[in-house]
Amino acid sequence: MRALLTVTRRELGAYFNTPIGYVFVVFFLVLSCALYVQLSLFVQGLADMRGFFSFLPLLFLFFIPSVSMRLWAEERKSGTLELLLTFPIRTWQAVLGKFLAGTIFLAVTLALTVHIPLVLWALSAQGAGPDMGPLIGGYLGAMFLGMVYLAAGSFASSLTSDQIVAFVIGASLNGLLFLISFPMIVNWIRDYSPRLAATVSSFGVGYHFDSISRGVVDTRDILYAVSVCAFFLFLNVLVIERRR
Repeated sequence: MRALLTVTRRELGAYFNTPIGYVFVVFFLVLSCALYVQLSLFVQGLADMRGFFSFLPLLFLFFIPSVSMRLWAEERKSGTLELLLTFPIRTWQAVLGKFLAGTIFLAVTLALTVHIPLVLWALSAQGAGPDMGPLIGGYLGAMFLGMVYLAAGSFASSLTSDQIVAFVIGASLNGLLFLISFPMIVNWIRDYSPRLAATVSSFGVGYHFDSISRGVVDTRDILYAVSVCAFFLFLNVLVIERRR
């Protein structure tokens, strides 16, 4: 446990002790708020954050790989990976520690958007703000979505020493998870086989995120997020273990 916490603190320091982490946070906040205000709030005129959460699967598609691309690629390029592996630490502890640091960074970033529901409550007539169910479900779903993308991005980062290549691989993996539940893709598959379309869409992040963002927390959605994270982290461990 001490080794795991040490890696987590080390990675958190890499996020918050350098300007890079703050640049990512500011970029995400500005872009997400701008999209929500311009394309959802002004168009619908409702004190509802579903429009905000609807942008996250696509926005995370690029934001999360930008955060995760350095996790292992930087270690390999600078030569510190070999040094890290000589420490009395298990491979899964190093992988999980980096993943937890990225998850905490994501949670802090999402927490900084809390001003949006507060403003909606302040501006709404007679204090009628966003419904708590979809609001809590939206943030919970955003965390699960981000963790899935982060696990895939961490695995992508372990494959190369080039951060740009890691970003491309991570974005591609996340794009695949996003597209297989995209309505246009699902409808195209449904024309050939409705059963296959239902099966394929159930593996996409959008299928499960949409359910949680409506305020419906299903154990199947949580199990999906945990399973996909575990799968990519397991692959991450296998790649790093080969470096020992």
